[in-house]
Amino acid sequence: MDNSIPIFHSLAVIEERIREKLTVEKLAEDVHFSRYHYQRLFRETVGDSVMRYVVRRKLSLAAEELAQTDTSVLDIALRYGYESHEGFCRSFKAFLGVTPMEYRRYYSALGAPVMREERCAMIYSRTTDEILRELNGLIVQARETAAYTEKKVKAADGAADVYALFWERIAARADALADELSQTLERITAIARQPDEITFRFQIIKAIEDAAFQAHITVFQTKLMLSRAKPEHRAAYGPLCERYSALAQSAGIRAGTIAGFFSELAELIFQDMRKNARQALDDAIDKGRRALGILREDTALPYAYIAEEVGALTDEISALALEEVTVGRLENDLLRLDMVLFAADMDVLRAPSHEPLFRGIADFREQLARAMEIFQKLAWDAPQAQTEEEESRETRRKKYSDLALQESILLFSLKGEIQKLDGCLTQEQKAAADVICDSMKRVIGLAEHAADREVAGEIAGVLGEACARMDGLADSLGPYGEPLRFLAGEAAGPAKYL
Repeated sequence: MDNSIPIFHSLAVIEERIREKLTVEKLAEDVHFSRYHYQRLFRETVGDSVMRYVVRRKLSLAAEELAQTDTSVLDIALRYGYESHEGFCRSFKAFLGVTPMEYRRYYSALGAPVMREERCAMIYSRTTDEILRELNGLIVQARETAAYTEKKVKAADGAADVYALFWERIAARADALADELSQTLERITAIARQPDEITFRFQIIKAIEDAAFQAHITVFQTKLMLSRAKPEHRAAYGPLCERYSALAQSAGIRAGTIAGFFSELAELIFQDMRKNARQALDDAIDKGRRALGILREDTALPYAYIAEEVGALTDEISALALEEVTVGRLENDLLRLDMVLFAADMDVLRAPSHEPLFRGIADFREQLARAMEIFQKLAWDAPQAQTEEEESRETRRKKYSDLALQESILLFSLKGEIQKLDGCLTQEQKAAADVICDSMKRVIGLAEHAADREVAGEIAGVLGEACARMDGLADSLGPYGEPLRFLAGEAAGPAKYL
């Protein structure tokens, strides 16, 4: 049973009875919980204590009335359960930093009543509380998933140590995701003091979208690891994969919900590219080349697939003209680097002494992230109205861009598996692997330059043939082919939605 459902019911009750004298005991009784159990679940779900939340809602609604009506401060105070003017003023100032009269004078000075109503609606609408609930729910689920992972790994007997280390890293990812969302949560509570900060609201949506994408990437990586495992290890860790699949699904749903709350916002794009942004990109390129040089010092080591991806990213970024650089492009590059770093981490588990070889990749990633932050601080333009044809074209562009990114990640993983199997492959199998990689590269190229819907059929054909070849190669490798079989299924999936 999802214990958050009664809490959501309780939140609705609080809204309906907000002008009454509410107590923890009454609210707990309404959902048939003990006081202790109700308080604990409320804090876990909402991120605040019961009475603190109630007081915050009362003062938010009181502030809305102060801004939009001429009702006296005392009448508003009595309406929301305060027994004196003084007590209400103390609470109000503690909550908003100004007295009720100062707050009213501020909004009176803003001008037209419509402007006052729009600002108040933005600050005190239920949308803010809905976002808080959605984020809190996802944070709680991520924490619980991490805790469940740690517990499950400790209880598993007989599994290889490498799996325990792998799941520790995955649990740490879930905790890190929760930490990042918690920081976003803290920023939401400041929205009353930043009512017209568009980029702030945009960052809320982007944080959830990024969390959803990262959660799906984690599911992919857990399934890929299990595809290499023995049957008994797959059975032992199968429930963990299900947990991360549930987390990814929840993150996706919540991302859509929050995007719906802010449906009037469109993705903001950069209009002005400045000299310092170019310099930051040049610094990132320099670090990428340094990392590549270290990786290529010893060609006998099995890291050519990592070096190839780092080199490709460095070349692609350096080839971009300044006007071609976008936040979306840099985000995709950072995601690709995250995959490279994760693969390097897995290789370090097998050969700890090789860890210094990969430090340059982390430096490359850090500098690229710094460059993206600079781009985010440049001038933003409000989205312009689009014709139906333009919207359709943009939707297609985004769809193919996403496909190119997904297939790039899969191609990188495929190259890693092929290199790990190098000693087991015959010349014929190596040739088959090369053909598969070339087909995947062609799919990525087609998707990156897709201009119309006609390309969907060509992509589906090339991808279908590549996946069939991958399955065939997997069959020829027997038990060693399971990772390739898994990658074939993952590669075929996105093409169904073209």
